[in-house]
Amino acid sequence: MNSTQEENDTVEIADEIFNYLSEHTKQMDSLEGIAKWLKQHGYPVGLEDTERALEYLKGPGLVIESPGRHGTTVYKSAYTSTGES
Repeated sequence: MNSTQEENDTVEIADEIFNYLSEHTKQMDSLEGIAKWLKQHGYPVGLEDTERALEYLKGPGLVIESPGRHGTTVYKSAYTSTGES
């Protein structure tokens, strides 16, 4: 796969993650949980693909990374249900 295709795939996966988290502002999940959710919705992605998409979203501050239970990291929307960050 060339880098342009990889970038396009990353943006597509990131859009799907962002849309879900934006609609469910109280939701948060781990890298593994998000990858599983994506697979259940027809995206044949692995952890690396999911992590790349989350990094893409973290850059402009669209997604927040937080410590979760048992030493895991969880991700959630940077926006509240009122649209404020």
